[in-house]
Amino acid sequence: MVIYIGILEAILVLIVVILTMLAIWWYWRRRPRELEELHERHLADVRQERDRQRHEEISDIIKGFKHQAVNYLRPIKDELHLIKREMKGLPIAEKERWHRVLEDSLGIIEYYEWRVTQLIENMAILSQLESPGHVPGFSEVKLDAIVGDVVRDVYDIAEAKGIELSWRASPENFPRITANQDGLRQVFINLIDNAIKYCQEKDTIDVVLRAEASKSVVYAQVSDTGQGIPEEDLELIFDKGYTVEGARGRKPKEGGQGLGLYIVKLIVEKHNGHIAVKSQLGEGTTFTLTLPIQRI
Repeated sequence: MVIYIGILEAILVLIVVILTMLAIWWYWRRRPRELEELHERHLADVRQERDRQRHEEISDIIKGFKHQAVNYLRPIKDELHLIKREMKGLPIAEKERWHRVLEDSLGIIEYYEWRVTQLIENMAILSQLESPGHVPGFSEVKLDAIVGDVVRDVYDIAEAKGIELSWRASPENFPRITANQDGLRQVFINLIDNAIKYCQEKDTIDVVLRAEASKSVVYAQVSDTGQGIPEEDLELIFDKGYTVEGARGRKPKEGGQGLGLYIVKLIVEKHNGHIAVKSQLGEGTTFTLTLPIQRI
């Protein structure tokens, strides 16, 4: 009888052990699937939140674009209305005055056309730069030729404000660099255009290119004698959407959205380069770009 009970207990213990092992096996077999399902749910939540944020960003961009377009186009509409009213009020004998009114007005229209064009260009290039996996095309380019073209394009804008704009490169036979031509063009457009915004009549803007073959780098400086940037803003001016005026509750200069310098920084970083800024209130600002001659 005792032997029989001992055998029964052994069988029961064996059954418990087998059931425990089966339970452990089932748990560990099931756990990876649960973890996978948990991971998938987490990824779905992350994607949903990312899509929501992207939708909000796109909505903000569209809203901002509409606002900027209105700000830039309204003066043109007002100017055209003024032209019409002036012309109706002038006798035929005063044709010379008509011409002066037209010349002044066309200058204003040209200025705001430039502003709208740059707004569109910045929005287009920003959508590319922020696209996942976007890789700009690189080739051998002449940086001095790019800067020369940009200066010619914006020279009339600067001259209309009474600003002296100049540029120079050293050495004269400036080396070619590996870069994205359209990207670097936008960098110098944004930097010079930004300087024009914050300069007054008789201020100067100077663009200097310098190559150091021994270090395999080129330097570019865009300096102005404008109003300067407060020291507390220097670390923030490259942030997306940041404007010095906006941070102080004022309307941004000429309707700026705080995209120009943000785009400059993104493009320079795409070139494995570096950008720095020095400024002093009342004396001006200097942006310094360091770019590799050969992109690594």
